Amino acid sequence: MSLICINSLYSQEMGTTISTADSIQTDNQFSKILYNQAIEFYNQGMYDSAFRVLNRATLIDPEFTSALNNSGFVKYMLKDYPGAIVDFSQAIDLEPNVKSYFGRGLTNLAMDSLQTAKSDFTETIALEPNYAKAFYYRGGIYYKLAEYGLAIDDYTRAITLKNDYAYAYNDRGSAHLKAGHLEQARDDYYKASLLEPGLYFAFNSLGGVKMKLEDYAGAESDFTAAVKINPEYFIAFNNRGIARFHLEDYEEAVVDFTKALEINPDFLNALNNRGNARYKLEDYKGAVEDYDQVLEKDTLRGETYLNRGISKEMLRDDIGACADWQKAVDLGITEATEHLKQCKSN
Repeated sequence: MSLICINSLYSQEMGTTISTADSIQTDNQFSKILYNQAIEFYNQGMYDSAFRVLNRATLIDPEFTSALNNSGFVKYMLKDYPGAIVDFSQAIDLEPNVKSYFGRGLTNLAMDSLQTAKSDFTETIALEPNYAKAFYYRGGIYYKLAEYGLAIDDYTRAITLKNDYAYAYNDRGSAHLKAGHLEQARDDYYKASLLEPGLYFAFNSLGGVKMKLEDYAGAESDFTAAVKINPEYFIAFNNRGIARFHLEDYEEAVVDFTKALEINPDFLNALNNRGNARYKLEDYKGAVEDYDQVLEKDTLRGETYLNRGISKEMLRDDIGACADWQKAVDLGITEATEHLKQCKSN
């Protein structure tokens, strides 16, 4: 059974707070008034109103760089990514600045234009070498590009600049995990959970690493912390069920897998795992029922055919068991070959 761990790349942190017009040098006082009105709308979450007012301000003064920048951030919040790119690019053409490059980097990232976003964050860092968030987001791009060493370097730089940066610790843990550095990943997830006790995904990821290190009791505790923080986090319920399965607490494992399915009925991994736990409880009929539901939706799960065949054998359904084992062999599950031998010998 595979453990499903969630990563938190680009989680919740936007870095898009807009500033006041105090530093703007313009002769057009009306555009400044509009600009400050837009800030009030933005801070109240009234992005449509902020957009309309900023549009008027930039029509009056097309070289109002701060208005263009903030218009870009408003469009970003409204998911008008092409419009945001236009605004940030116009601001950069007028005056290359940290905010424009960073905002355009965020927007390109949202559009999954990874190389372009990476270039924007690199330009941001060139203009402001101590900008922790730019290192953080560029690290996320390296992570998505599977360049885990470079991701770790950028996350480390972000942490050096901002030593309480919980998200950077969490995501560096994910990069260490991908690189096979289990102890470092464990330490980073633990640090993230200390800095931000509400980061349920950090507890889940910490539990995932402990599972790999075969610390099942420790993993169970971390998954419990995750679901206490977020009772709808079905992945952590599934993962806690896996930990309890390894601890041979099969009844509680069934409870966890069932809870995961109550939250997300389409989560086939939890359904398959519940079948495994029911088999261990000698509830072979229940196990077959779970495996049946899995295979109705995914006919390519060879291990599920293998396990359903074993459960059917326990129910003395030899014909059904042999058919499942043959299907498992056809799907590349070599372990099923040994079971098929007894079918051929009968």
